[in-house]
Amino acid sequence: MAGAATGRGGRWRAFLGLCWQGGRGRVVAFWLLVVLVGLLPTAVILQTGVLVRAIPGAVEHGPWSAGGHPALQALAVLVLGLAALALGGHALAQLSRVLDLSFALEVHQAVAAATLGSPGLALLEDPAFADELQAVHDTERRGVLRMALSSLANMATMRLRGVGAFAVLLGFRWWAPLVLAAAWYLTNRVYAKATEHGVTVQMSDGAVRLRRAEYLRSLALEAPAAKELRVFGLGSWVVGRYGDAWLEALGVIWRSRKAHRGLTAGATLALAVSHAAVLAALGAAALHGGLGVPGLLVFVQAVIATSDLGLPDDWEWFLAQALVVSGRVTRLRSAVPARAPGETAAAPPPRRGKVAVRLDGVRFTYRGRRRPTLDGLTLEIPAGQSLAIVGENGAGKSTLIKLLCGLYEPDAGRVTLDGVPAVEARGRLGAIFQDFVRYPLPLRENVAFGHLPLIGDEAALTAALRDAGGGELLAALPHGWDTVLSREYEGGADLSGGQWQRVALARALVAVRGGAGLLILDEPAASLDVRAETELFERFLELTGGVTTVLVSHRLASVRHADRIVVVEGGRVVEDGTHDDLMLLAGRYAGMFSLQAGRFAAAGAAGQGREVADA
Repeated sequence: MAGAATGRGGRWRAFLGLCWQGGRGRVVAFWLLVVLVGLLPTAVILQTGVLVRAIPGAVEHGPWSAGGHPALQALAVLVLGLAALALGGHALAQLSRVLDLSFALEVHQAVAAATLGSPGLALLEDPAFADELQAVHDTERRGVLRMALSSLANMATMRLRGVGAFAVLLGFRWWAPLVLAAAWYLTNRVYAKATEHGVTVQMSDGAVRLRRAEYLRSLALEAPAAKELRVFGLGSWVVGRYGDAWLEALGVIWRSRKAHRGLTAGATLALAVSHAAVLAALGAAALHGGLGVPGLLVFVQAVIATSDLGLPDDWEWFLAQALVVSGRVTRLRSAVPARAPGETAAAPPPRRGKVAVRLDGVRFTYRGRRRPTLDGLTLEIPAGQSLAIVGENGAGKSTLIKLLCGLYEPDAGRVTLDGVPAVEARGRLGAIFQDFVRYPLPLRENVAFGHLPLIGDEAALTAALRDAGGGELLAALPHGWDTVLSREYEGGADLSGGQWQRVALARALVAVRGGAGLLILDEPAASLDVRAETELFERFLELTGGVTTVLVSHRLASVRHADRIVVVEGGRVVEDGTHDDLMLLAGRYAGMFSLQAGRFAAAGAAGQGREVADA
């Protein structure tokens, strides 16, 4: 996935931009505290020399004499400096934690905007986009987002202390700080290169492998797969595969570290030699009288403090990952198609009644496939008509529905609702899919998601649930509308498959009450028997008589009462008419209907035979 912010400069711009969005005033205060806490240690080092130089006068003349006043003044300034350093450090730590939370929130909002900003599903199904999302998720799981500004604060103050020590050492010999700085620079380059390489590997090849490991881990720990894991005895297999996948991901990271071992050893040797040279020069100067005790104390402290030009422990690792995350967030944003210059967001279409639907020469091919699922499909649905779409598995029924909902853009052709592109007419339609979401949220949200403005209108929600056949459900739940529909939460309750069907249907009816003019049922009752599905569809048609409806089912008996039925095959509409028309045609629909009717008749005869035998 191409995008900006791939270089280090771009990552820094993205990172600082996210921080700035979290609160400008706090960012300014953050940098002021960084400068204060970073430079005060150098002032303390110098003040220590002033105090040591003044101590002999205080000892000779007494601390309260005129000769002792310089020592008392130096001590007071030193104490004030240490107190300011402690208070400033505490304030910086607190502010950094606040900014860490703001940074994490900005990342979450940016990722949500990138994922939800895509009008369809194609981008979310892009493996490169999914890898970017997973990499951001992995860094969050490791706590990187909650350490970003804290890491920057520690890194910045550390470097300022190192620069201050460098300046102090210039007062001894011009070459001394240069030798130490060169050694630390070499060490930092080796460490930074190894860290950046490790982070890149961990968030690219390593992240791809970690996705599989995390998926296998979720199978073992989360509820959806729990039943089959136990029934089929898959526990050991999942644990074993998880271990293999995890070790494979770690192996990629371990191998990436071997390339830098020689450089690390060389940098360590350079540090030892440079420090030995400077300390030896200080000792020689003190022995030959060229340097007094106060100067020796100050310069030795400065030599030690130049370590702040060096390795920053884990702070650089956390900061490097935060920079990479910022770059990834920028790329996620850039992956979402931008509007043309001057283009504004289209106003939602006015909410009115039934919608007319038209598909003209629609062609669509899924990513990674050569053969199109829909190939030149043309279909017109007049406003207010109930249409059933039938066909064999893989004929393209669900794909057609996704195009109607604007979840995909056709490769060719056009899909419009009342003349408006489907993606711009979301407010005009509602849908219940075969895999409709069972939200572990209160019943109120599960029903009101059909039209959120009605979430506080219990009368409308109750009417929708009652019309969907779920009137008794509300009374049976322990907390009524506020009952969470999951036993994983305190006071929650689980629903049966049939009860969930009624909740989903109520959600669609709320969409109608909110003004939706097109309602779609894409095999939401596939788990029910044919009689229950037929009853559901008939009730749906009865309750939605004032809007356009589209029904999809592989059970033809369930949709025979629709105003019109179309048969999809080979990506096109091959038959079109009422149930009676298509039966008279004696084509594909009639053949499928007769075949299914024969199976149900045979099943019914077998059931009656068993009843007679039992009697």
